[in-house]
Amino acid sequence: MADLYAVLGVSRSASSSEIKSAYRRLARKYHPDVNSDPTAPAKFAQINDAYQTLIDPETRRTYDQTGVTPSSAVSRRANSASARAARKAYYQERADRIVNEWMQRDREETRARGKAVYTTVTLFVSTFIVAMNPGFFEPTSSIWIIAVIVLFAFGVRHLYSSLKEHFDYYTYSPPRMSVTRPAKKPDKRFKRSVAWAFVVGGYLLSVGAGVLIGLLTESFSSHILGSSTIAEALLYAMVYPPIAVLIVDSMYLLNLRFEQL
Repeated sequence: MADLYAVLGVSRSASSSEIKSAYRRLARKYHPDVNSDPTAPAKFAQINDAYQTLIDPETRRTYDQTGVTPSSAVSRRANSASARAARKAYYQERADRIVNEWMQRDREETRARGKAVYTTVTLFVSTFIVAMNPGFFEPTSSIWIIAVIVLFAFGVRHLYSSLKEHFDYYTYSPPRMSVTRPAKKPDKRFKRSVAWAFVVGGYLLSVGAGVLIGLLTESFSSHILGSSTIAEALLYAMVYPPIAVLIVDSMYLLNLRFEQL
């Protein structure tokens, strides 16, 4: 019988988290749903048997002492085709459920990360472009002005809800210090203050870089004393970016809907 530790690629002193991590990596690689190799089902069953034995402290202790897995001991007592098929179906169903849950979490994480990237990158890039060349975005008719005002109102609301969603998903507020209760380790990645500093700092940097580059270009410099002033650049840099985020996020969500069809 193969060494179960070698099957998972871990040492005999591996912790439970290391065993779980190794199993997750190998299960994704050899699961029959994602691996078309004819040997993948047998390899996956072997990986699953090793994981089921080593993740439980009692069965792991028994294996370390005797070198025998519970499943192999049972198979010797009940060496029938129906018993083997039942055990295989049980472990297969359990492994499928675990892998599917992991894959679902990965898909949700990918969607959340993609949406956050689209929102922040669109905000910063659109701010930079508008601040660099505000004359291009100057309203020329009353219809355009009304449309911009309406879209700005929807854009601000959408930007607020998007940032709140991203902050709730990725950030945490530090708990109050307590002498009687130990500090609980946060389950999210970033502090709320750090996320705000990133968004506000990135926005201000985009505005400053756009205005600076605009001042250094001939098109901006030729109008600096005319209608396209720095004040207008700052004003448009506040008005148009929420509209850009609204449009890009809407296109991103529409694309996700088409992918799910």
